[in-house]
Amino acid sequence: MPVAAPAGPRGFAAWRVVVWLLLLLAAFGCVQYAGHAQLLWAQRVDLSPADSAAMHRMLAWDIGYFAAAFAVIVLCAGCILRQAWARAPLRVACGALALWALVGGGMMLAQWPQFDRASADALVQFGSDEVMHNAVLHARRVYRITLALKAVAVPLLGWLAWKLGTPAVGLQFQRRH
Repeated sequence: MPVAAPAGPRGFAAWRVVVWLLLLLAAFGCVQYAGHAQLLWAQRVDLSPADSAAMHRMLAWDIGYFAAAFAVIVLCAGCILRQAWARAPLRVACGALALWALVGGGMMLAQWPQFDRASADALVQFGSDEVMHNAVLHARRVYRITLALKAVAVPLLGWLAWKLGTPAVGLQFQRRH
């Protein structure tokens, strides 16, 4: 039986672009968490009991993050396919991710003075060692980029959560019969 196309415009919609970006970032996260878990699992044989317990905690975090990223992928795919069941859960996920980015960014910002001081001390200590000097500069750049990405992610995810709740977007989703 053919499925009826959802009502509403079929043209360009910025919210769909943001959902695609979210899907791609979640897929990247899945790959990162799976790779880290594989590295941890490969190191399990030569660990003391205390180190083994710490490794299991890290594995649990990797598995939890992997599952959350995979759920976001499923929800994004459902929204891209305009399935009504995915709209409300993706709104909740966007809100949770925005809150997570806000809290993480706030914590990073609060730790910036300590990080800046420690990295400045490391630059002085490793001044003549070009490899270490570049590593410290790279760490500072990554810290700033991460803060900037979190600052962009919070309003963008909030906007997506709001946009998915608007009636105009809701009309573009199909319900199961």
